[in-house]
Amino acid sequence: MTEQPERNEDRPNLGSVIVRVLLAVALGLVIGALGTAVHRYGDESWYLGLVLALVLTASAAIMTRAWSGYSALLAFAGGWVVAVQLMSLRGSGGDVLVPAGTLGLVWTYAGVVLLGVTAFLPASWFREEPVRKAAATSSDPASGSVTSTEPPLGAK
Repeated sequence: MTEQPERNEDRPNLGSVIVRVLLAVALGLVIGALGTAVHRYGDESWYLGLVLALVLTASAAIMTRAWSGYSALLAFAGGWVVAVQLMSLRGSGGDVLVPAGTLGLVWTYAGVVLLGVTAFLPASWFREEPVRKAAATSSDPASGSVTSTEPPLGAK
């Protein structure tokens, strides 16, 4: 009799990965377009739209990485960059949504930096189970935990 190889239940199948990547691209397109549309909102002293657009970009990037890992983050980043760059081009009337000034450069490059920072965040932040088990939960005396009969510091 031949044995069937064990199937890894933790690993998602190809179909779900493709669906997640396509949804991440769509999310990147939406967030990039929305951020481009609102990044110039505010007055000369405080651009609230830029701050909100960058916070939205960072939170969506963190969400996609937590949701499906690097593949979804890369897909989100691709969609975001495509949306921002396409909306930076001159329109049919000659208008641009992302001017070549300081504000447009900050929006474009700070968003890319946030995507890069999200890619280099520790992987343990995105796991549901802890990496290390607490030594105190183990009842094995050889586990390396030290027990003491003295009261904790500061206790009277």
